Amino acid sequence: MLMKKNGRRMADDRMIRTEYRGKTVTTLLLVLLTVVFAGCMSLPGLQREFVRPTGIGPEYRNVFDEVAESIPERMKQNKIPGLSIAVVDSNGILWSAGYGRTGRGKHPVTPETLFSIQSMSKTFTATAVMIAVQDGLVDLDTPITKYLPDLTVNSRWEDKPQQKMTLRHLLTHTAGFTHEAPVGNNLDNHYGSFEEHAMSISDTWLKDRVGARSSYSNLGIDLAAYILQVKSGMTFAEYMKKKIFDPLGMPTSSVDYDFVEQHEDRALGHMPFVAEVPVAIPMVGAGGVYTSSAELSRFVQFHLNRGTIDGRRLLEAKLIDTMYTSSPISPGTGLGIGIHKKHDTYYLTHSGGGYGFLTTMKWYPEYGIGCVVLTNSLSHVSEHGKISNEILDELISEKIVMKDASGSIPPADQLISKDAKLPELPESEKVHTPTPYNPEWGRYKGTYRFIAKGYKVGLPVRLAFALGYCDPGIKLTVVKKDGYLCIGDEKLEEYQPGLFFTSLGEALDFRGAAATWRNIKLEKSLFFWSF
Repeated sequence: MLMKKNGRRMADDRMIRTEYRGKTVTTLLLVLLTVVFAGCMSLPGLQREFVRPTGIGPEYRNVFDEVAESIPERMKQNKIPGLSIAVVDSNGILWSAGYGRTGRGKHPVTPETLFSIQSMSKTFTATAVMIAVQDGLVDLDTPITKYLPDLTVNSRWEDKPQQKMTLRHLLTHTAGFTHEAPVGNNLDNHYGSFEEHAMSISDTWLKDRVGARSSYSNLGIDLAAYILQVKSGMTFAEYMKKKIFDPLGMPTSSVDYDFVEQHEDRALGHMPFVAEVPVAIPMVGAGGVYTSSAELSRFVQFHLNRGTIDGRRLLEAKLIDTMYTSSPISPGTGLGIGIHKKHDTYYLTHSGGGYGFLTTMKWYPEYGIGCVVLTNSLSHVSEHGKISNEILDELISEKIVMKDASGSIPPADQLISKDAKLPELPESEKVHTPTPYNPEWGRYKGTYRFIAKGYKVGLPVRLAFALGYCDPGIKLTVVKKDGYLCIGDEKLEEYQPGLFFTSLGEALDFRGAAATWRNIKLEKSLFFWSF
């Protein structure tokens, strides 16, 4: 939905839209594609493994049994190969279960099966930053150039914007970044190191002035992770193990991809057209955590106890409160966590999606209850979120769990600002001024495909792409319309020769060897899809 804010159009930041459109194909090709796709999405032998502590009453069991009985059919309808779920309170797991299999012909899913949790990793990285703040390693409001003096960022709005960015900006998505980095992103799995990925952010153009807008982005979280690596003298994986996973009792959770690949009980991601989804993810801080529902429950339990686990305090309660306090620029956005109101209280949540996984976690601090759901396919949009909502809604609405009456937990009104206001922008930044069409731009017109690297695609699917029979639809069309160069109906403004911006600040750049859109490389082609 588009809105007017200070004269500029604003919109929810979306990742690249993907649409799958079928075309008429030969019988042989259709059979081959069906075999490849069905092989990835089949549901061989749904299995279950339950954990039911003896201390819970029949009212809990009724809720869990009802949901448990519905899950196999929901998985079948939504083509979900494997699912792991856990419900947790401040004392530990109330119920957990595993369904389906880790992959084609692989092991049954259990509560101990590792899943990639994708963007839920952002909450882990933010929690690690808060521990670093507690240790005096970093400060939330110090310019990040103190930690990364060589970092630079391009901006149309201000000089040296990196000198104004803080960790608070990075963790609340208010630094002005777009979503993806030039080196290592959701379509580029052929990248060097995490360091190269993080430092490539210097080549990006900001969408907005630092601190002026909220725009969901991997870049800020990955920079925060990289700062922890630089300041601690450890790799980010080592830092997470030492400061998060080991203290919380999460021995198989990791962002060390070598460790993850060697772990037998690991779910495989499932994506249409992709025969083998990569394990390693460039966005280590923003999406790199692998964990199980059993161990993820320990993380939620730690947050429900406001920084303690097994009677040990790991993070000061005031820093938990800081993490849960929404940004004045973006109400409902805390530090690496979403804050929402429901049931006359609030809940904390984050979801994740990509690389063949869809996941969610949420917890109600005042009710002391939470739920996590992990799945290993992209075939469903929100089923994992629906399941967690149904469980938590019923436990709360039926008064099976009761609201804390001690007053020790800050109320929602204290955390979510009622009077949030966007900063006033200079007049020059309020209006998007498209540039009238220049005949020299004719070479830019056409349909572009996003260059995806690092994904293994079977020969039949590759052949179908090459012949134009099967179109994954991940593309961008640049046209002349109403006297302007446009992406669809969006009129472009030329800032430098060959460098264009949309009204939302996204960059289309034709200046390099390969054109880029939001830092993702493009190729101009009618049929060939590059993997």
